[in-house]
Amino acid sequence: MTDTVLFTSIALVLVFSFSNGMKDGCNVTATAVASRSFSRRNAMIIVLCAEFLSPFVLGTPVAITVARGIIKIDILPHGGESVLLILSGITGALLWNIMTWAVRMPTSSSFALVGGLIGPVLFRFGMTAVPWKIFCTRVIGALFLSPLFGVLFGYLSYRGLEFFLRDASFSATKYIMKGQIASLIFLGLNHGSNDSQKAMGIIALLLFLAGKTSQIQIAPWMKIVSISSLVLGITMGGVKIIKTVGYDIFQLRPIHSLSSHISASVVLLFSNLIGAPVSTTQVITSSVMGVGSAFRVKSVRWSLIFIIIWSWILTIPLSAFVSIVIYITITFILGKTG
Repeated sequence: MTDTVLFTSIALVLVFSFSNGMKDGCNVTATAVASRSFSRRNAMIIVLCAEFLSPFVLGTPVAITVARGIIKIDILPHGGESVLLILSGITGALLWNIMTWAVRMPTSSSFALVGGLIGPVLFRFGMTAVPWKIFCTRVIGALFLSPLFGVLFGYLSYRGLEFFLRDASFSATKYIMKGQIASLIFLGLNHGSNDSQKAMGIIALLLFLAGKTSQIQIAPWMKIVSISSLVLGITMGGVKIIKTVGYDIFQLRPIHSLSSHISASVVLLFSNLIGAPVSTTQVITSSVMGVGSAFRVKSVRWSLIFIIIWSWILTIPLSAFVSIVIYITITFILGKTG
């Protein structure tokens, strides 16, 4: 039974990574496409190449945080029960991703993952099941602070580019568009690294809890399957999210796209270096907000921003609740059949 639950759980982790790419990955190309700097096809080719290389370039500190910083693994028993808890959490996060993708709402897959994982564990073991110090600083703190930095750096990057290009001719636009090639590569590297490591961390945790490994470790095959599922997801979806992030917040031009890329890349790079599993959706969307407010405050559709913020706030408790319901349902069915 343990092996069946384990293999099912790993498969669902990869499905979640696929849904993460399908739902969130196209945020990376959203501003470049919306500003008409690139066609969607060309932007995707650049980003996908960068994303696939990312876990081999930037390491795996985020994966270790996901494996050790969300759930207190020392109190979890090795075996099928703990694997079932993780299975319920991943299923809850996956369902939340699918529901929000269907209504083209750019919610956070990272928030859904955190809520999904802690829900069943808190239900089963109580408040002691979460390492609150690490959880509040490196996980929740990073998740909530990263969009604030995204807004700040988005504002500053646009102001900086605007100052630097104040005397430039109209032909400078073509250099801005070329600059976006580098910014897309850099952003793709950091996005792919942060998001694929979440899947790696959970797979490593599952193998440890199932007794298949003696310690939390990230094997090369975990990097390959995690980034492959994420990249495949990016190729399959995201048009609705591109519209929300790239068109609905405010009308973008190439300089706005480049500014948002610079801002989001800085925040994501810092998060990768310290091992913080941030929401790339939040970071990119907040960067666009910062750029828009620097360009013209009234140009930003603030009503949409408030809806997005509320969706971020509600994601953790709602995905936790969904995961708890799934855990109760699964254990009830297994109890009946057992």
